[in-house]
Amino acid sequence: MVPVYLLIDVGNTHSVFSTTEDGKVFKRWRLSTGIFQTEDELFSHLYPLLGDAMHKIEGIGVASVVPTQNIVIERFSRKYFNMDPIWVKAKNGCVKWNVKNPGEIGADRVANVVAFVKEYGSSGIIIDMGTATTVDLVVEGSYEGGAILPGLFMMVHSLFRGTAKLPLVEVKPADFVVGKDTEENIQLGVVNGTVYALEGIVKRIKGVYGNLPVVLTGGQSKIVKEIFEHEIFDEDLTIKGVFHFCFGR
Repeated sequence: MVPVYLLIDVGNTHSVFSTTEDGKVFKRWRLSTGIFQTEDELFSHLYPLLGDAMHKIEGIGVASVVPTQNIVIERFSRKYFNMDPIWVKAKNGCVKWNVKNPGEIGADRVANVVAFVKEYGSSGIIIDMGTATTVDLVVEGSYEGGAILPGLFMMVHSLFRGTAKLPLVEVKPADFVVGKDTEENIQLGVVNGTVYALEGIVKRIKGVYGNLPVVLTGGQSKIVKEIFEHEIFDEDLTIKGVFHFCFGR
């Protein structure tokens, strides 16, 4: 029987569950992180999705940035698979972590960096657009740090909740220079403004470290994919990193 690996990326808004046999072809499912509060709830959601693969899983790898969900994952793994999950965290291996406190680096960012080094090369810039937008720099196999911005949806919801009159708008790029109504103003400021900020950060990094390739990933990355310059688009980057980190492939 060919072994199957269950890979889990627990994010603040959504969690991605994926199965793979070889770390090259992935089946993916996205669930709201808050939808599973117990191991049995998680099983009830995953069982119909995993199908026969449920009985072939030989390893579970997890990148989590939501500590309250970790115990749910642990209990789920032990109860239904009789195994402990492997947790992604910054440690020496294929990457050197050249920052003040590697333990502060989010597991998703660790997975992204590991995947980049394994899949694309030793130097590059990683843009991950999720609940937060993160920028990570790896140079010759050494993680040198990065930046964190609010995510697109976070900004739109913040404007809606924090003001008396601003509406909740569709999150999409603007193809105009200035907005002609409130919705257009918000779209231009949030989406295109984030792209301008990322372009500025990338430009400064390249000015110091050279013309490095940029990889774009994350659940909200498709929104800016056509207006943000990048060399690689890989929506499976984090999951690939979980596989490489946990199962050494």
